[in-house]
Amino acid sequence: MRLLSLSLRNYRNYARLDLEPAAGLNVFLGANGQGKTNLLESVAMLALSSSPRARREAELLGPIAPQARVEGHVESAGRARDVRISIQAPEPAPTPGQLPRAQRRIEIDGQPRRAVDLPGLFRVSLFWPDDLSLAKSGPEHRRRLLNHLLVQIEPGYARTLSRYARVVEQRNSLLRAVAAREQPASALEVWDEEMASLGETMARARRSAVAELAEHAATAHAEIAGGERLELEYAGPPEDLLEAIRAALPEDLRRGSSSVGPHRDDVVIRLEGRETRGFASQGQQRTAVVSIKLAEAAVVGARTGEPPVLLLDDVLSELDGARREALLARLAGAGQVIVTSVEADPFPADVIGRSSVRRISAGQVVGCG
Repeated sequence: MRLLSLSLRNYRNYARLDLEPAAGLNVFLGANGQGKTNLLESVAMLALSSSPRARREAELLGPIAPQARVEGHVESAGRARDVRISIQAPEPAPTPGQLPRAQRRIEIDGQPRRAVDLPGLFRVSLFWPDDLSLAKSGPEHRRRLLNHLLVQIEPGYARTLSRYARVVEQRNSLLRAVAAREQPASALEVWDEEMASLGETMARARRSAVAELAEHAATAHAEIAGGERLELEYAGPPEDLLEAIRAALPEDLRRGSSSVGPHRDDVVIRLEGRETRGFASQGQQRTAVVSIKLAEAAVVGARTGEPPVLLLDDVLSELDGARREALLARLAGAGQVIVTSVEADPFPADVIGRSSVRRISAGQVVGCG
């Protein structure tokens, strides 16, 4: 798996960029706010079809035109493919101070495709500082991690996830109608059964994925953190999901929402037997999350036969020298890696010597020799 070339047009602070990353370690240096994270985000879009951090696609539009474009020439399973994602602001332009509702178009090898067709064509494993929420915030962040992994390795998971979300939405609407005596309770039966069937499929996939993640994450973390023990545990729905959904009906009617199912899943993260939320230091949390991201890449590689492209944003900050050295040693054989940093200081001279090093300033990328 490799990104052969990247082309950006009017994407965030990049008016124009044409880039050919090296096959191994790529280091991008630059002060905060110059476009390092935007660059990684654009590469991630080629795998995910949408930005993993923008709330609205209009945020991706640069200042010089009502269109933005991300295009990548990628290599997967020995085959070169072209992926293009275009963002178009509608006409007429919105009133001042408002973001436009942008439209997205996806093309693969010049042919229009849907978003569900893209995952699996090009795969990435992405870390940036916001991912620390995996170790210290609510379960929705850890569910997002599982979904991101599974859409890349499980055929049909993206469609199952989409169908499940629609069923939960329909059931929630019907719950409120039943509570208001606008519909009979029997109307819920078909939605309960559909929700249970899809939910059990998702739970099986997630349980298997967490087991694989746990094994690889424990190994990576022990190497990086000097033997410190990292554990992951899947906290999913009951095995008989339909029975649990039916048993929760009184509470669901009171709440007007579905309280049981994989949309309530969690992954418990522990260091030396204690949950990372509430006790782990910032450095420990960062090491744990980086280990999980390396594990994600290992699972993708094991399942597909090709390691994903690793995208690591400011990954070395807040790590002590020993952990930095251990992490960089793991990256040496990880395939194509794109990593950002404010300065080159965290990188040993031998790492810089065998890497492609470039500097980013105000949306411009230049070589550093």
